[in-house]
Amino acid sequence: MTRRHLALFAALCALVLTAPAAVPAQQHDHEHAPAAAPQLNFLGDENRALCESLTMQDFRGRMKPLDTQAREISMKITKRESFEGWEPMDLYMSWLTNPEFWFEYPVLAVRFPGLKSLLGVSPETRWVSASSLLNGNQYVLAEPVREALRTPDRDRTKLQRQLLLFDERFNIFWDVLNGGSLRLYPVAGDPAHTWTDFNGVLEQPASEWADRSREAMDRLMSGLRAGDQPRIRAGLEATSALQHQYGAAVLPSAGALKAELWLNKAHPFRNVTMSYLAAFAVLLFAFFWSLARRGGQPYPPRHPLYLAGMALFVGSLLFHLAAYVLRWIASGRAPLSNGYESLIFIALATALAGLIFELRDRRGSSAGISALLTTVILAVAMLSTFDPAIGPLVPVLASYWLNIHVTVITGSYGFLGLGSLLGGLNLILFLLKSPRRPQVREAIIKLDRLLFRVLVTGVGLLSIGTLLGGVWANESWGRYWGWDPKETWSLVTILVYATVLHFRWIPAMNRPWVLATGGFAGIASVVMTYFGVNYFLSGLHSYAQGDAIAVPSWVYIGTLLILALIVASYLSDRFRRWE
Repeated sequence: MTRRHLALFAALCALVLTAPAAVPAQQHDHEHAPAAAPQLNFLGDENRALCESLTMQDFRGRMKPLDTQAREISMKITKRESFEGWEPMDLYMSWLTNPEFWFEYPVLAVRFPGLKSLLGVSPETRWVSASSLLNGNQYVLAEPVREALRTPDRDRTKLQRQLLLFDERFNIFWDVLNGGSLRLYPVAGDPAHTWTDFNGVLEQPASEWADRSREAMDRLMSGLRAGDQPRIRAGLEATSALQHQYGAAVLPSAGALKAELWLNKAHPFRNVTMSYLAAFAVLLFAFFWSLARRGGQPYPPRHPLYLAGMALFVGSLLFHLAAYVLRWIASGRAPLSNGYESLIFIALATALAGLIFELRDRRGSSAGISALLTTVILAVAMLSTFDPAIGPLVPVLASYWLNIHVTVITGSYGFLGLGSLLGGLNLILFLLKSPRRPQVREAIIKLDRLLFRVLVTGVGLLSIGTLLGGVWANESWGRYWGWDPKETWSLVTILVYATVLHFRWIPAMNRPWVLATGGFAGIASVVMTYFGVNYFLSGLHSYAQGDAIAVPSWVYIGTLLILALIVASYLSDRFRRWE
């Protein structure tokens, strides 16, 4: 670790004192001048659009628009979608072409108070410069980083976790300043279809491809540094021509590029949460309005209040579905391969489940509750824990079984999640138990029947998905069942819900409160199957890396709230009467 940082800082010092390696050799005779502040958003609209649609190869080998790279890197480093008014593309290109200035400029985000103290900056500081991390030739965080890496993940403090994230941020920024992150040029004749960055082009021996690549790079970089719009355009067009001539075999389709560019700019999965939330508010109001004023009767499809809520809900669902399809097109595969993608699919399945049962029930409860749960799931997907970046599939997932098994089993989570909140809604109705409210009793009975159907659908899908997973496991690992944590907890979840559903045939347990409680609390096994196994246990299906992670505080808070509602509804059902 020390040797790596020493090499890194030596390069950075050289970068500040000399012209950057990314600048073409033809400019060696230019006299070095003090770094001047770059012009804000110096790319014109046309050149910015050309830059954004240019293809590049990332470190994992994925081909993606340069717009995606610029947005991901600028967010990673500054923790802002727009840093001080800069467009992400302009900021990223300015880092490449003006490294002397940006090395000294506070651009590395620092948020955690303990990290600020470690760096010796004031509590009000939000960004620090790369140069401030040097004390002579020493990296000021070298020893704390080494100590954090030596500490087992489970035992790391929050400061150590934040320190490692900051250290990663710094190393990414240095890579950008040195031109090493921008692989724009396909290597001619390479059987692995490797693309190289500015430094790689300069290191290539003379050839037609190398000469043309250097010429294109010279036009682009000199145009960017001078703000010469025609020269920038010429460099971009020359680079695009090289990509189509030497890298056509791996270039994404025009449709995939357009889909990804739209996703980058529209942020559909984040923005749709507001319309889902509005649909929840209208439909839940409609449900209680029907309960108070209409005796809990189903709404006619054209009732103004119900129609408004359903229009919001169905519109949100269609927008969500369209965005999901576009992500499928952009990635070239089903978006189911990581935590973020599985969450946006579970949210979609939840909304579809709500629509299916709402068409049968027409009281606003199914669609309203599913809109709320969809909002929550999408909000969780937006947390920093989940990386929204599109990545290549790991080899074991490159199978048609991904579309079959994962779709069915994660789709079941949407139905079981809907069942949980419907159960919670029924428990809330038990709190309203009173001889003067016969319509509440009728609503509880109807919700009980609806809840039973939702849970049967959910556990049926989960069972089918688990069986299909066994077939896939046999193809991938040579065995149908191995008591992997994911397999074990899927079985536990099936048994939990099977038990809850079979209470229906035990006379003493055949009560709406029992099914509502089982459906409401049973979601804990689903949460463990998804989040617990994926992030807190180590196994073939998990994202953990051997060391268990401490259980977060929200688990205990959520458990207490669930227990509080269950106990309160039980006492209301036990000591109050309908007649």
